[in-house]
Amino acid sequence: MNYYDEEDDKDAEVVIGKGNWIYIGCDVDKFNWSKVGMTTEGLHTRHRSSQNPDYCIYTAFEIIRGDVLDIEKKLLNHLEYQCELQRLPHISTSNDSECFRLNPEEMTWLVEQFIENKFGSCVRYENSLHGEMSRYRCDDSIYHHFQNFGSTKSQPLKLQPLSLGRKSYVTGNQETYEVDLGNGYYIDVTSGMTRHRDDDL
Repeated sequence: MNYYDEEDDKDAEVVIGKGNWIYIGCDVDKFNWSKVGMTTEGLHTRHRSSQNPDYCIYTAFEIIRGDVLDIEKKLLNHLEYQCELQRLPHISTSNDSECFRLNPEEMTWLVEQFIENKFGSCVRYENSLHGEMSRYRCDDSIYHHFQNFGSTKSQPLKLQPLSLGRKSYVTGNQETYEVDLGNGYYIDVTSGMTRHRDDDL
């Protein structure tokens, strides 16, 4: 049985305002746990959990057109019925949560593939860099923790609390738009031009 309605998204209306995101949350103490959710009020409204200080947003995709509520509903159905991932039940009610027993890096890949295939026109792309889907990504220390977990490189995570605020949550936050050539010279990736830092003053 196919629980995903495969309608084309090319007629999706442009979303007025900003703040619509599909995100993957993680718990830095749980390697095989992730949460998939959405917000219409900006990532800063979802970047912490009062019940879990080890929670943070691992990755997120800004939805610039279309209905983020509809995208989330179809995404959760896709993960549950097409990818055959079990949604973890709430302990007090047995209702399905938006949480899964899956590493946030693997979940990011599944979410990105779904958005790319079904709602590709609803997100931004880093065309000047590599052409891939633009995203918000967590701090490098958290990202590398999940990349190296279980390997000989894996070290106990010793995080210093970050001071992330509303302006920290933007798409493309971990992208590099300049290539340092040394001695004050750099390449501006967007234009392809070589420049000197003194010329920018």
